[in-house]
Amino acid sequence: MSREPIQPDGLIDAPSIGYSHAVVEDGTFYMSGQVGWDEEFELAGDDVQSQARKAFENVETLLAEVDKSLADVTKVTAHIVDLHENREDFFEVCQEVYAEPPYPCLTLLGPDQLAQPGMLVELEVEVPVET
Repeated sequence: MSREPIQPDGLIDAPSIGYSHAVVEDGTFYMSGQVGWDEEFELAGDDVQSQARKAFENVETLLAEVDKSLADVTKVTAHIVDLHENREDFFEVCQEVYAEPPYPCLTLLGPDQLAQPGMLVELEVEVPVET
């Protein structure tokens, strides 16, 4: 069994607060949820679209570490605060990121809140990797 933690530059220092951004183990890519903030813990904005764009950018940073891109993603799970109010804004960003088929599977969840005040979007993706 081989476990490879993924801690790329450009994202927050996850190990300093006790977790890994992602881990690859036995050909499976596991990732922590990515939100719309930069490596200085600053949110990209106070709206769903700016946070979703930054969250997808952060996911892309992780995927590059395993030679993958957003085009390789097979499933997206999105946690969106006030889902019914913010769903259309999130879909607009999804249509920018995934403009053409094949589209990944998508699950939308509407929690009351995320880990920090002001966070509106958190993404997790699944992607096949080679070992």
